[in-house]
Amino acid sequence: QKNLIFATYKKQCLINMEANKVDKFLLTHESKFPDYEIPIHRLLDLPPEKEEVLAKTRFKSPGNMLLVSFFFGYFGLDRFMIGDKVKGILKLLTFGGLSVWYLIDLFLIMGATRRKNMEKLEEIVKKDI
Repeated sequence: QKNLIFATYKKQCLINMEANKVDKFLLTHESKFPDYEIPIHRLLDLPPEKEEVLAKTRFKSPGNMLLVSFFFGYFGLDRFMIGDKVKGILKLLTFGGLSVWYLIDLFLIMGATRRKNMEKLEEIVKKDI
């Protein structure tokens, strides 16, 4: 009886520790992802080696990317930085899409940054078959 109670308590403590790690991650990175899309259930079950990878991964700040887009968007630097190399090259060669693409990206770059961050997160937490 005591062993069963202790095992249940130990399991609950481990679940609480995992939940605390997820809460800490969410508090620090919540603004870098699209709303309501963070796979919390998969973060809770993350193996230690993936936790380490997740802790070392740097996610782009949408606000910083907006600044980069404002100052260097004509040259496609914003798109290069989030990993859209093809769009970055096209933007560079067309000088911000003759300014039209530059202006549109001022409104779209924050969402694109959040989506790219989400792709990174999903790549880390995906289940290996």
